[in-house]
Amino acid sequence: MILWKTSSVLLTLVYFYAAKRFNKKRPSLLFSPAILAPIGLILFLLFAGIPYQVYSEATSLISEMMSVVTVAFAIPLYRNWSVLMAHRRMILTSLATGSLIAIIAGVSTTMLVGLGKEAAISVIPRSITLPIAMSVTEAIGGMPTMTAVFGMLTSFAGVFLAPTIIKRMRLRHPVSIGLMYGMGAHALGMVKAFERGETEGSSATLAVIAGAMITVVWAFTLLPVIMSWLAV
Repeated sequence: MILWKTSSVLLTLVYFYAAKRFNKKRPSLLFSPAILAPIGLILFLLFAGIPYQVYSEATSLISEMMSVVTVAFAIPLYRNWSVLMAHRRMILTSLATGSLIAIIAGVSTTMLVGLGKEAAISVIPRSITLPIAMSVTEAIGGMPTMTAVFGMLTSFAGVFLAPTIIKRMRLRHPVSIGLMYGMGAHALGMVKAFERGETEGSSATLAVIAGAMITVVWAFTLLPVIMSWLAV
């Protein structure tokens, strides 16, 4: 068991390292390690006939470490706290509105394409960071694995569309840009926001944290309404 867990963790790191090296030669969002590494691992598991649940349990250490590493983002958040607090009303209003629209749009689209009730519930917390989103989904009766898929697709789409949105809407304020990255693309958005600047990155971090808390409130508040709507 220990040998299998060690091998699984090492295999994951090797795939990520290989994807990162490839991305340096071909810098593109489509060749990002966040895309290439999971695809490589999925193909390996399919060819090897290893169930995902077995692999997930073996690499649970990586998931636990991700939660710890996230704490490091509190440092730039602390450094830029005065700037963020100067725009607190705008930040809270934007995140609350964005979270509400994301929930309504996600549930409506899921039902429109006929994915069913379970998928509609699972898509509710898709716009927040995955560890929290999956816990929320489990609490409201959805499928965490489905939420993970929706969340990753949302994150990729957010990072891919962000430069175009910034250009078309002529966004200049670093706080606005950071909020968009954090609320729209979660952890990947935080990374891209920090590439633009510390204020953008700090705003994205705040968006991920505060946006998650706001979405949790919206999810449990709107759940009875959504359930009654899905039952129609």
